[in-house]
Amino acid sequence: MQQKNNLFLWAPFCFAAGIAVYFGLKFEPQIWIGALTTLVLTGISFFLSRNQDEHPFRKLGFILSIGAVLIFFGFSIAQIRTSFVYTPILIKKISFTTLTGTIESIEPLGEEEGSRVVLENLEIEKLKPKETPRKVRLKIRKDEALQQGQRIKALANLNPTGTPVMPGAFDFQRMMFFKGIGGVGFTYKAPEILEQGQKTGSWLSAIRQKITDKVITATNNPQQAVIVALMTGQRGAIADENWDALRQSGLAHLLAISGLHVGMVAGVLFFFSRLLMAFFPALALHYPIKKYAAVIALIGALFYTLIVGATIPTQRALMMTGLVMVAIIFDRSPFSLRLVALAALVVLFFSPESLTSVSFQMSFAAVAALIYFYDLIRPYWIAMHRKAGFSRKVALYFIGISLTTIVAGTATGLFSLYHFQNYAVFGVLANIIAVPLMAFVVMPLIVLSYVLMPLGLENLSLGVIEWGVSWVLATAHWVSHIDGASWHIAAFPHWIFISMVCCGWFWIAWKGRFKRIVIPIFIIMIGLISLYKQADILVSSKVNLVAITNETGSLWLSTRVKERYSSDQWMRLNGLTNQEKLKWPKEGSVDGFPLTCGQYGCRGELKGQKISVAFHNKAWQEDCDWADLVISEQPIPYKKCKAETVIDFFDVWREGNHAIWLTPNKVEIKTVEEVRGLRPWTQTSANRKKKL
Repeated sequence: MQQKNNLFLWAPFCFAAGIAVYFGLKFEPQIWIGALTTLVLTGISFFLSRNQDEHPFRKLGFILSIGAVLIFFGFSIAQIRTSFVYTPILIKKISFTTLTGTIESIEPLGEEEGSRVVLENLEIEKLKPKETPRKVRLKIRKDEALQQGQRIKALANLNPTGTPVMPGAFDFQRMMFFKGIGGVGFTYKAPEILEQGQKTGSWLSAIRQKITDKVITATNNPQQAVIVALMTGQRGAIADENWDALRQSGLAHLLAISGLHVGMVAGVLFFFSRLLMAFFPALALHYPIKKYAAVIALIGALFYTLIVGATIPTQRALMMTGLVMVAIIFDRSPFSLRLVALAALVVLFFSPESLTSVSFQMSFAAVAALIYFYDLIRPYWIAMHRKAGFSRKVALYFIGISLTTIVAGTATGLFSLYHFQNYAVFGVLANIIAVPLMAFVVMPLIVLSYVLMPLGLENLSLGVIEWGVSWVLATAHWVSHIDGASWHIAAFPHWIFISMVCCGWFWIAWKGRFKRIVIPIFIIMIGLISLYKQADILVSSKVNLVAITNETGSLWLSTRVKERYSSDQWMRLNGLTNQEKLKWPKEGSVDGFPLTCGQYGCRGELKGQKISVAFHNKAWQEDCDWADLVISEQPIPYKKCKAETVIDFFDVWREGNHAIWLTPNKVEIKTVEEVRGLRPWTQTSANRKKKL
């Protein structure tokens, strides 16, 4: 009975579990499996729902069967969504190909950088229609006069979407698959505009462009790039150094257009529209102006969502904001865990793939933790506010910001460490300064700017916005340069992350002392993170980049020139973001590096295993009789090498990046394709042949 009022909180948990099981599989199940199992379990639930009072165990059985129904329903919805968004994915690079397509979206990348465009309705030279992706994403340096809805023709270089840089790392290919994008690349020259065309939503593109033009005219860099991002959702022009500062100071959420911004826009409209209506006694006394203000806020939030691009995070934020406003309209509490659970269910139903996105995880974790925390302290908080003077209210406001930042930062810290291997240590300090600027200066004036721009009066607000943004950026750079501003750790296994998330949700959703059981489990998981051993050797998918971790944990790279993205990600995933990249010697050996190098390769002993990394055929031919593990850039003919473990060009071509763990007794290998399996989004040349 104690859990009765909280049973609904477990609905999104079970639904998400089914989605997680689907994405965790290494094969694509038949689409009827999830649907049929859901129907069968629904029938069982209906049977158990009858005569529950006569059979006490039926009530428990009914609850468990409903949970099982939700699990398989989530599984089925994920299957259906995958088949609905399916797109062919390029399996190899295509150079100098002519393509035509319709511009779906344009994202400016800053001065002299051009734009990033997404094209749909494609025709690609050298590709059959059934092999042509639904969409591709291109970088266009010369993008004069390009607009959404135009039909263009371009000479382009196309590549398959990127696979994970190591087993278990972020799957860019899966993310792009669910956006319908099957290839990425760039154009060699300015595209030819074939048709102007008309497309639903092109008026929004025109509005964004007008807003961008007015902001660029009235403001200066770097502030103008941030203002454009806040007003249109286009963040490509923000400089890398500003992004780094925002991330390391814990302020990146201020530019991740999602719940914070949609909520601020709705809050500004709700407060000021209600204040304006309160000036008219006849209206305030005889009509529910609070509900009218909620309707105005909801309409404004919808407009803002459309203007900034209606991405999945903003759609989710709009849904949350909409539920809050609807709760106000129907005189319900706008802040409850049930509301969060309902929003999560709706989002996952329409976009089950968002479960794997960091934005979904962090936003719902923060909201759930904040509502739970403030429910606990509400009596004390109300008591402190009662009869408080001005100075005390100001103090309580800053205490509230600090508590909100601490709670939200703690709740999202696990997700930040898992996805980015980074935690902003001084995030509270940065947010105490920056959040009031965003809440009381920048966002209210952005709302005002939308009204002033059609009148040509935007300069009245944009100058103050520029001042506010400059202080936000200054705060980010100041905090990020404090010693120890960021805490970096190495990546840890997915199952540990899932276990810790489940512990957190159990603590929030369960009533009673039994919830304390998660405390030792959580502590054990933290201990396992510290004990987890990173791979000793990493091999890229072309074998032209190999990394070796020495006894002290330093990562040594075979090259600092090739595959820079992979090497950067390997450094981050090993918790070495702030350390210098160490390069293998061309000849001989150096302190800290376990191998000795020569003209054709490197060899040495690491953790009891003899290692050879061959850059030329002569190296593997010489070392195959000596080494336990041979890694070769060249193909090694079958049975030509006596080494116990051999990784050559064809191995990484088939299986993607390799991660290798060494012990004196064995060599353990995990590969990207082994971890991912054969799924609709795991398209490579080798996988295509496996499926055939």
